[in-house]
Amino acid sequence: MKKIAYALALTALIAGCQQKKYGAFTVSGKITNAPSKKIFLQELPYGGEAPVILDSATLKDNGSFEMRAVGKEEALYRLVIENGPDVLLVNDAKSIRLNLDVNHYRDYTTEGSEASESLHTLFEDFSRKDSVLYLSFVAIDSLQKTPGNDSLLTISRNKRDQQVKEMNQLISDFVNKSNSPAARYYALGMGSRTMDPAQLKALTDASAEKFKEHSGLAKIKSLLAVQTQAAAPGYALLNKQAPEISLPDPTGKTITLSSFRGKYVLVDFWASWCSPCRKENPNVVAAYNKFKDRNFTILGVSLDSDKESWVKAIKNDQLSWAQVSDLKYWDSPMVPLYQFDAIPFNVLIDPQGKIIATDLRGEELAKKLAAVLP
Repeated sequence: MKKIAYALALTALIAGCQQKKYGAFTVSGKITNAPSKKIFLQELPYGGEAPVILDSATLKDNGSFEMRAVGKEEALYRLVIENGPDVLLVNDAKSIRLNLDVNHYRDYTTEGSEASESLHTLFEDFSRKDSVLYLSFVAIDSLQKTPGNDSLLTISRNKRDQQVKEMNQLISDFVNKSNSPAARYYALGMGSRTMDPAQLKALTDASAEKFKEHSGLAKIKSLLAVQTQAAAPGYALLNKQAPEISLPDPTGKTITLSSFRGKYVLVDFWASWCSPCRKENPNVVAAYNKFKDRNFTILGVSLDSDKESWVKAIKNDQLSWAQVSDLKYWDSPMVPLYQFDAIPFNVLIDPQGKIIATDLRGEELAKKLAAVLP
């Protein structure tokens, strides 16, 4: 797990150099074709709180600007153009220079900040792979609608799995090579979309060990430790009344679990970024279509943080039942309320509101429903 690759003396020297990077720093440069002359420099807190504006500026006639801030440690920042795009930055240097043409905003360049430039490259590489992966999901969705495509489905699913593996390898290589704790933090967040929890935890633990004083990596390590800890024998809520759920659907309408009282309800916890969830969704769809006329329904509860990705996944996976989310990722109160540390996860609730089964997947879901439904 530990990946300290330097002698103690060299490590101390590097740490000493890194300490000098923190404190006051400037972000300057030139922005052309901006929709507004107003720009802001925001800090992105590691605790998941809302961005904090540290400075603002008005672009000069030639597009030049300069803003200043103070960082307590290496952190993530965002330069935001009013009514325009934004750029992710890391304060790994005292002076960072940005050159950006809004008409070609993805081709911006940064000078002075190696971490900022590396994140830009990572994001572009990841986006290209993510676009290809999305097309694979669309192709699989299309094949599933037509009977007799089993062999093509197998090929397409294997292709999708290989693409996910390549995305994970991209993140893993970046994290292992990066000398920036803030850049590692951001990359680990990207990896959480597709990585197996054990792989993500190993990368996080190694990063937190290498940068022991970094608060962001410490927070991720603590969160993953809770999520991946060994589950106690049995499920504590089994045969007990299911806790109430009251969350908005994609249109903003609040849906409650209690509104389904009198039916058997499968509460399905999932997320668009969760590869095992997406692989399991066809089984859930098949179960719904088979049993929906037998006093049975499903309530999907997503741990997404991005609404667009959530809604797109609902459509692509043909999840035609009620869907809700507070868009708080693993910070959702639903996680401790229903006492689970990994997804996909589900509970089956009887017409009286009592949890009668949990973690039903694949054929086990269909067998259980066939056994209990009238």
